Amino acid sequence: MKIVSLILSIVVFIGAGFFLITDFRPSMEMNFLIYMSLLVILMLICIVGVLINYPILLQQRKNVKTIIYNSYSAKRISNKEFDHQFGMS
Repeated sequence: MKIVSLILSIVVFIGAGFFLITDFRPSMEMNFLIYMSLLVILMLICIVGVLINYPILLQQRKNVKTIIYNSYSAKRISNKEFDHQFGMS
């Protein structure tokens, strides 16, 4: 769900940026100022959404490492405490 939110924030940010750039013109009309300010606010909300969900991209998958202890292997490194605890000495 967080990945969907991250992708949605990025897409909306790009869309709002596109409309901000294409519709920009030097004007002092009240409707135009409201429209531009709403686009800027939408872009700021998208930036916050990306910052909240960005750590998802940095997370690495947890790899489960399995240690197989074979007491019969000739190449094994002997651990005397382990061997004594499990009666292998």
